[in-house]
Order: sequence, then C-alpha cells, then structure tokens
Amino acid sequence: MIYIDSKLDITKDYFDKQFGKQYTIKQIDNIFFEIDRVFYEKDIFILDIDQFKTIEDVMEYFSNIPKSLKVIALTTQPKLSHGAIFIKNGFKSYLGKKTSKIIISQAIKTVLDSNVWLYPQLMNFIIQNINLNTQDKKSSQSLDQLSAKEQSVANLVSQGYSNKEISQDLGIQLVTVKKHISSIFVKLNVKDRVALAILINQ
Repeated sequence: MIYIDSKLDITKDYFDKQFGKQYTIKQIDNIFFEIDRVFYEKDIFILDIDQFKTIEDVMEYFSNIPKSLKVIALTTQPKLSHGAIFIKNGFKSYLGKKTSKIIISQAIKTVLDSNVWLYPQLMNFIIQNINLNTQDKKSSQSLDQLSAKEQSVANLVSQGYSNKEISQDLGIQLVTVKKHISSIFVKLNVKDRVALAILINQ
C-alpha cells in the first residue's frame, strides 16, 4: 500500500496512473492518524512537503507518523540542505515531483527493502556536511574485512550507484549485488547506504 498525503489530487492521479497496477494507492484524509490502524512492512507513506510553510512544520508532522511507515518526501523544488535534514531525521527518500517514473520506481523498491534511496548529488552533499562524530563508533571497522569484490561494491554504493548500475559496472548479477551489500552492512555494522557512504568517505 502506498499512502499519499497531498493537497493536490494530481499527485494521487499520477501515482495511480504510473504505479496503480503494482501497488494500492490511497490518499489520506485529515483524520487518518486519529484512527487506530495496522501498517505492514510493505507500506509506504508519500508526504508532499509543499503543503507546509517551514521545515519545522514538516518535522512536527513527521513526528506523528507511525514509525512502522516508511516515509518519502516529495517536493516541487528539491533542495540539498532540506533533503539532508529529512534523511538525517528518518525519511527514507527525498524526491522531486518531476522525477522520472523509473527513478521513483527505484526509490520505492529500495525503500520497501527498508533501505534509504538517495540521488547521487544528495548523497554527496550529506557525506560532505554530516557531523561524522554522530556516527556509531562500531561502524569504524576496517574496510579490510571486505573481500575485493565487496570493496568494489562498497565504493560504488558510496558514489551513489544504484544496485542495477553496480551490476552493470561490475558485470555481476543483481542478486549478487544485493548479497554483497547485505554482507557489507553486517561486516561493517552499518544500517544503510548513507552510513556506508559516510564510513567510506570519512
């Protein structure tokens, strides 16, 4: 299920048209969070942040969204600084409304796997500006633990490559890329691609 919170019907219409065959799309109403609901692992919440005046308003609203929901921020004019704040505070992705269907589809699939999806510019911005002292000290394990292939995969992840792009670049199967990434996360004690990129680039 993809829940959408947007004041514009056109947003839901777009998702219905592009993804309605793959997912159930539901636009929420004003009393959505006032009713007890059960959310599932494969539920995503698309939040149109253009309806808020400030980042603080967005974050206050976000704090009321059940933690079990994976939240993607959607905006007309993406800003790297805003994206960094949202990702740092728990959003799973940050997308522009003019983002192509292919990219949105990649983001949705990545988020459904409980990972963070970022476009390369945003990942690089976060890496350059995040306070590395806030990172879990356990994640400072040596990259020497990784096999040669895992190191290659990790380096491409840190540059913002998608799994498909890594598969093509290294000439390995997509399923193999996923296995390598899972292994890398475990060995380096990182929880997602952003944390991995920060570790590699610090």
